[in-house]
Amino acid sequence: MSTAFTVLKGTWSLFTIRHSRFISCAFQLSASEELGGILQSAQNSWPQASHYVWAYILGSGQERMSDDGEPQGTAGAPTVTLIRKHLLVYTAIVTVRYFGGTKLGHGGLLRAYQQAASHALSHAQLGRYHHVVKATVTMPYDSWGRAQNFLIKENIAFDPTFLHHVEFRCEVQEDNWEGFWSMFKASIAPKARLVESELVTAIAPWNP
Repeated sequence: MSTAFTVLKGTWSLFTIRHSRFISCAFQLSASEELGGILQSAQNSWPQASHYVWAYILGSGQERMSDDGEPQGTAGAPTVTLIRKHLLVYTAIVTVRYFGGTKLGHGGLLRAYQQAASHALSHAQLGRYHHVVKATVTMPYDSWGRAQNFLIKENIAFDPTFLHHVEFRCEVQEDNWEGFWSMFKASIAPKARLVESELVTAIAPWNP
């Protein structure tokens, strides 16, 4: 996966433009079917709102949007554009609008919904996708002290099991794996053996 981000946790945020209130939030969205529950929750929380605008991007090329009665292209489009601009995937943004009695015009609406989406992202905790190697390693007891110290020093989480030998599971960033394993075998535990390894995608908290 190329550089991509998603939302770990979002918070509803509010701002007002010419008496219209815009309440927005960003969500992590694993599948399109989850959107219905999010919209229902928004409608329950703000039942008298004028519009419930939404947009989402899942994987590559999987995106949808709704203006929910606003003039075409003024609400869903700027929202999905902002999601795309920030390289977000599996992400939805919902904006609830209470009409304040003053029309904003096509350009004003577009800017307002873009600002609402920006507010949603500024109030969200984002995560960055990255590849890690999940590995299981077995080794004799006489090297475990050095190995444990090395893993702690390198800030690598590990989960050991003690049988007639030591076996531990760990996760290492893909870019660091070759250097880590070479150093571990050469200087820390020459008799260590890699039982299995798997390349997986993980999400780590990220602050722009």
